Amino acid sequence: MKELLMNRSAWALAVLLAGCGDDGGVTGAITDSGTGTNTDATTTDTTSPTQGGSMSATDNPTQGGTMGQTESQGTSEDTTTTPPTSTTTESMTGTTTMGVDTTTGPDTTTTTTTDTTTTTTTDTTTTSTSTTDDTSTTTDGTTTEDDPGPCACPDIEVPLDDGIFVLSDDSQLWKYYPETNTFSMLGSFNCGGMTSTFSMAVDRLGFAWVMFNTPAGEIWKIDVTNPNNCIDPGYNPNQQGIGYFGMAFVSNSQFDQCDRMYGNSYDGIGGFSEGPNSGDFLSVDPDSLLIDIISPTDFNGAEMTGTGDGRVFSFGGVPSKLVERDKASGAVIDTFPLQNLPLTNAFAFAFFGGDFYFFTETNNGLVSKVTHLDYDDSDMDGQQQLTTINNAAPIRIVGAGVSTCAPFAPM
Repeated sequence: MKELLMNRSAWALAVLLAGCGDDGGVTGAITDSGTGTNTDATTTDTTSPTQGGSMSATDNPTQGGTMGQTESQGTSEDTTTTPPTSTTTESMTGTTTMGVDTTTGPDTTTTTTTDTTTTTTTDTTTTSTSTTDDTSTTTDGTTTEDDPGPCACPDIEVPLDDGIFVLSDDSQLWKYYPETNTFSMLGSFNCGGMTSTFSMAVDRLGFAWVMFNTPAGEIWKIDVTNPNNCIDPGYNPNQQGIGYFGMAFVSNSQFDQCDRMYGNSYDGIGGFSEGPNSGDFLSVDPDSLLIDIISPTDFNGAEMTGTGDGRVFSFGGVPSKLVERDKASGAVIDTFPLQNLPLTNAFAFAFFGGDFYFFTETNNGLVSKVTHLDYDDSDMDGQQQLTTINNAAPIRIVGAGVSTCAPFAPM
């Protein structure tokens, strides 16, 4: 507020003009929003719930918990919220999630000046406004849209960014936490009597797409927050002669987070094998659920994994290999020999935080082991070591899925 000085001769006029005195000020605000969660991952020793058929028309995961993307995930979404909040949530399975921390830019003040002139006095009035509506935040003239963008990661009870979902051969859904090298059971399921599983992929919305052995190639969706919630997505098996395939969801690109399912076919005859044009690299249209064959491959049976920045990898071959493919053409971008890591009768893998985690049978064939590939050379020794880090998982794993909400950059 500005203080005015007047002489005696102008006093009478000032009384008459009292209604025109100064009433000025500057309104400003800085919005700072951050959300974070931190819960410890633990190994949960849980018995399976009672098996039973479940059918639901509900196609949305249970809401709750805390989910976010880190700066290392490279997403293009920019979110600002008002007011500042800080939330700590502990999930049932003992998980660690990451949050989003965004802060508005420098303070910017909008000033409007109006000159009012009388015979004796010139008065200047300064005003500034700040407004907020339901969809944006205005901070001293700077407006930031509160828009998470398309295909944003949901805030659900079982976070999608802190681990790898794994599937047992008898319809149990578990979660593996790379940070602590532990497993936690999420629940068992029985989808219309189908319990013999073949493969699995996890989408960005929190659904595990499970392929069954019988009927061959049948696919249903499982809500990761409630595995008893089985949903028939309307997929028709045996399209173009393809019954089984290993599968994974992959983001369209680092800047387009919407995802699509990719796969490698298996003819279901004999063991997994390798030979010229013995399989097909394919994708599934997210709307029509129709198979699109992209190119032939040398793998008759291979598992897939995808990343949040749009890369797709295959795990197959005899001897086994890790292969990165071009999503559009199926062309091989890179091949990494896995030497002493056979596929075994049950196998799966996933990409998480810059590294690969392979799940293959142990010698007795009753459970799986976990093998870690230091793909990003996080220890900076110039080598990409392949190391068995867990010799006895609690289940025999036939499928692994990681949401594209999970971190793909080195951790």
